[in-house]
Amino acid sequence: MIPGPTMVSPRVLRILSKPVVSHWSEEFKRGFLEALELTRMLFQTEGHPFILSGSGTLGMEAAIANVVERGDRVLCVENGFFGERWSEIVEAHGGVVEHLTFQWGEPIDPRLVEEKLSEGDYKALTVEHVDTSTGIANPLEEIGRVARGTDAVCIVDAVCGVGGMPLKMDEWGLDLCLTGSQKALGAPPGLTLLCLNEKAWGVVESRRTPVADYFADLRRWGPIMKDPSGYFATPPTGMVLGLLEALRLIAEEGLENRWRRHRAFSEAFRAGLGAIGLGSFPAEGYEAHTVSVVKVPEGVDDAELRRVMRERHGVTIAGGLGRLKGKTIRVGHMGTVTVADLTATMSSLEMALKSLGYELRLGSGVGALEERLLPYLSES
Repeated sequence: MIPGPTMVSPRVLRILSKPVVSHWSEEFKRGFLEALELTRMLFQTEGHPFILSGSGTLGMEAAIANVVERGDRVLCVENGFFGERWSEIVEAHGGVVEHLTFQWGEPIDPRLVEEKLSEGDYKALTVEHVDTSTGIANPLEEIGRVARGTDAVCIVDAVCGVGGMPLKMDEWGLDLCLTGSQKALGAPPGLTLLCLNEKAWGVVESRRTPVADYFADLRRWGPIMKDPSGYFATPPTGMVLGLLEALRLIAEEGLENRWRRHRAFSEAFRAGLGAIGLGSFPAEGYEAHTVSVVKVPEGVDDAELRRVMRERHGVTIAGGLGRLKGKTIRVGHMGTVTVADLTATMSSLEMALKSLGYELRLGSGVGALEERLLPYLSES
């Protein structure tokens, strides 16, 4: 129950267990094109989709490497560990970073983004959909609205959001969005997915200088995304076909239904946390639907708590990241997570806390979780 890699459907595992296929086979070419079309569905866009081998961080680097040229100004909007990573990538590619920083756990204020954009000539702005370190879900629709009227390319890291929370790239005016295969999509790690609208693609095509990253040069990959029978570099064929099956599962469930399920699971888990006296780290009303970041109660060692949950109860959760290390725990409830997974995690958390001396009434968290979840289950 960590926030990625997440559990994978047996249907995806069956695809991954098949013999390796050639990247020039008809099976792979058909599958790759279908996966690209489903990537458009995932991001809710008519834009240009890309699937590359690598983690979400490669997607971040590809975005900057292709959009930003040496000396370009980039507004990095930060309110968590991964939001702060953008500035390092921009500087590595010769961009000039302007920071707009918010407290970890507090949402980005679109009005301040608009104010900052009006003050300078920015090539791009970067923002997190969900920052996995804090569990904050930023108001992307409003941020996209203020960026739409500028020349800046709005670049969104949606690694911990898309597939589990609403993201409507074209409707919201988001220019470039990226994710990884291993979180709410329900596939193993190893692939990054990007989509660029015409504004972003136009910036890439009109570059004055070469992209300073051979493998991540989207202009080299562009022809392959249109016709996989061509060659630039060998794609991970099995991983792409496994991703295709995961995307098919999303399409079968329906994005709206999937978003509703993730929201219901998130609200139920927070209800359980509240019943045992644990607080969420992100600001109220801005909690992600894919991950819960929980404050570790005073007197409880987070590493010991996680060890007890893992060794005694078989439930693995994650610790805090960056400045939140030792202060928070992180529970992923996205992708193929079930009601049984959710209740087992809450039960494990209760018993582990109790064994470490934390005062609570066993079953109160599970009861509150189930009570909150019942209306959703009755409607489904």
